[in-house]
Amino acid sequence: MSENNEVENEQEQNMDDSDVVTLTLNDVLELEEEIFQESAAILGASSDKVCSYPDGYIKRQALYSCLTCIPESKTDMEKSAGVCLACTYHCHEGHDLVELYTKRNFRCDCGNSKFPNGKCNLYEDKNEINDMNLYNQNFTGVYCTCHKPYPDPEDTISDEMIQCVVCEDWFHTRHLGVEMPKDNFSEMICESCIKDHEFLLHYEEFVCDTEKDTKTDETKDVEVEKVPETAEKESEETPYPGCKKPKTKSDKLTTKFWKDINWRKELCTCDDCLKMYEDEEITFLLDNEDPVHLYEERGKAKAKEVEAESDKTLNSLPRVAVMECIAGYKDLKDNLAAYLKKFAENKTVVREEDIKEFFEGMKANKKARTESYSCR
Repeated sequence: MSENNEVENEQEQNMDDSDVVTLTLNDVLELEEEIFQESAAILGASSDKVCSYPDGYIKRQALYSCLTCIPESKTDMEKSAGVCLACTYHCHEGHDLVELYTKRNFRCDCGNSKFPNGKCNLYEDKNEINDMNLYNQNFTGVYCTCHKPYPDPEDTISDEMIQCVVCEDWFHTRHLGVEMPKDNFSEMICESCIKDHEFLLHYEEFVCDTEKDTKTDETKDVEVEKVPETAEKESEETPYPGCKKPKTKSDKLTTKFWKDINWRKELCTCDDCLKMYEDEEITFLLDNEDPVHLYEERGKAKAKEVEAESDKTLNSLPRVAVMECIAGYKDLKDNLAAYLKKFAENKTVVREEDIKEFFEGMKANKKARTESYSCR
């Protein structure tokens, strides 16, 4: 009986080991760099000390929704409120926050009438409500057509999420209603937004490079012979002089993927089309600074500036102070490397508790060294 128990225990141990994800030291360092880059992209352009409210409706910024401060008695849309990065630190620390990534043309709600029991600690003189702010289901902590949180503890399927550039909601790739393109794409517009803005069906969306590559030389020769005819057809596709919107229109009301990062520049800007954009409240598609990738690039650039400024400050310090800083950094790096090496050698997971234990040990050692030192 005991022998059977030993076999069962060994099998259970093997099963447990198979589920464990191991990280090498290089994996940890690469993950740290990846996290830094992601954080810089989203947070780098936002201040963590000053509320963004005085800057008005910012074209794009990192936002959060505080579920702790909104009364449960309110409806979902009444609950919807967004706060800037700085306010999460100084007004909502320890609260139940929903990370909203970025939203366009938004003004910080912290402390206004949507928060009846609180005020903004960074900027008190705020309007009761920001009339131009737009809210979607993300502000209540749910996403996609499935209306589920992310990450969803009940979802057993590993799936990434993609943001629609129009409604700014996030969607599971399996819930987009179409197959994901094999090649990279710049932006996606969900099926619901395509139905609301059917003029987009006049513009060509994603074209796979693989589809082009599968054409035979014979097919390419035929296409070359038809160039004059094609050119003539394209000249007839403008509905009237001055409008660049193609006359032809796709009949597929589905999610669309745009490959060209500059696809928005192809949108017509004649008077009639501009009026249509205003009526449908999507003039932001013509804003050169609206795309998320530009915001991310500015965030990374700002992070580099801060890093460079830190290096400049370090270089301006007295030599003794500089040597102490370098020694302190080297001490931290060496101790962290040695600490993580044990996990890499034993092929065990680095847990959050382990990292906390490491830094608590560093603090204890520093305190001990400080208390044992006396100046004579």
